[in-house]
Amino acid sequence: MSSFTPTPHILDTSILSDVARGDANLIGFLQGFDQAGQALVIPTLAAAGALRDSRGLPDAQALLVGLAAFERATVAPLDGIHQVAKLADVMAITGLDIYDAHVAAIADVAICPILTIDAVKWKGPARALEQPLHIVEIVDPD
Repeated sequence: MSSFTPTPHILDTSILSDVARGDANLIGFLQGFDQAGQALVIPTLAAAGALRDSRGLPDAQALLVGLAAFERATVAPLDGIHQVAKLADVMAITGLDIYDAHVAAIADVAICPILTIDAVKWKGPARALEQPLHIVEIVDPD
């Protein structure tokens, strides 16, 4: 039995928004990650941004609840004033909105890659912090 544990991937708002909209291909892709033992982190503020983007869609919340129920998924809340201060710093330095700034703050502290479908959005912010963020883009082959 291997003791290797893959580095978790932080899901950004673009990923969570597409899950909330019911993108079956993306959900299947993430299920494959989970089944392969790949840990996924769902920042609570990014989930809030995804739900804001999908207002009016009847299954949006249920789809995110389903994602959070994956065996290797962890929901990452904002916990305490120190984390709030880190979030505020990341927002000021990167110019990201509060939703993706939460993603960046977690990735910066945990030194984990960010999984996105919109790498262009991360180009500047990824280099703005003291240690560059690592961005992994899922590209739709269509």
